[in-house]
Amino acid sequence: LIGKYREDYPDAERQDVVKKINSLRTNFRKEYKRIQDAEKRGASAEDVEPSLWYFEEMKFLQIQETPTASISTMDVSEDVIDAVDDNEDRGGANKTCGCTVNDEPHQKNRKRSAPDPTEELVKLVSARLQQTQNDSDKVAAAWAVELRKMAPQQQLFAKKAINDILFEGQMGTLHRDSVEINVSHVSTP
Repeated sequence: LIGKYREDYPDAERQDVVKKINSLRTNFRKEYKRIQDAEKRGASAEDVEPSLWYFEEMKFLQIQETPTASISTMDVSEDVIDAVDDNEDRGGANKTCGCTVNDEPHQKNRKRSAPDPTEELVKLVSARLQQTQNDSDKVAAAWAVELRKMAPQQQLFAKKAINDILFEGQMGTLHRDSVEINVSHVSTP
């Protein structure tokens, strides 16, 4: 991941990548929680639209959202993490965060049966980045975002037009003048 990140940020270090991943994860969590809360209040899934353009791509994190019991030497509240991420988004990365340290005696280092959640997340993100996405997938994802912004009736019209164009293309009858949009047909008496 560091190599991929360095394509855009040549001086990036591991901690920069971890910060970025945690920021994306926190933003996803906030959006996911907002959607879950809206659905609990009675809104249907169609009524609640995610505002993050990458929300669908991050849905693999939903399995991470179920809380698990673990032994930790440091307790960090979600509010503190959210505050740090919000602060980073505003450019204040040099501020410190308030964390409470567990005063229990330190146990001998031993292998844990459960993997480190951060490492597990890095592996998941890495696997997701390794999946190649062709141009058609990217265009379809962009169209899906635009389609969700439309009123329901407009979505139906757009889907019909897209399906008609795809049909003509599959039949081999699509040409430059195949599509006419907002053309008024005036009949003469």
